[in-house]
Amino acid sequence: MKNKEIREILMNNEVVFTVKGITEYGKNEEDTWCQIPKRFKTRSYKEEGVTSIYEELGWHGMNINKFGPTCVTLYTFDILGKKSVGKIKYEDVTIIEE
Repeated sequence: MKNKEIREILMNNEVVFTVKGITEYGKNEEDTWCQIPKRFKTRSYKEEGVTSIYEELGWHGMNINKFGPTCVTLYTFDILGKKSVGKIKYEDVTIIEE
């Protein structure tokens, strides 16, 4: 997929996806424990006007600041109010399911 297509999918749908290089310890298809790609999910809260990216099976996530031409910019605040920023390049995203 091209960057523009991935950007449109992430902006307009709740999808499950992986990011190249981000893994977790879990079971693969052969039921063997190893490092597998971590799955993320987009969530949209229309009432608050916020779209977020979360771990598919967890509570950890970041809010989306903007969808740029080459990457999505994320932010979150820690317990003391310190802001953290991150970026995900569209070329590193693999869409699993919409």
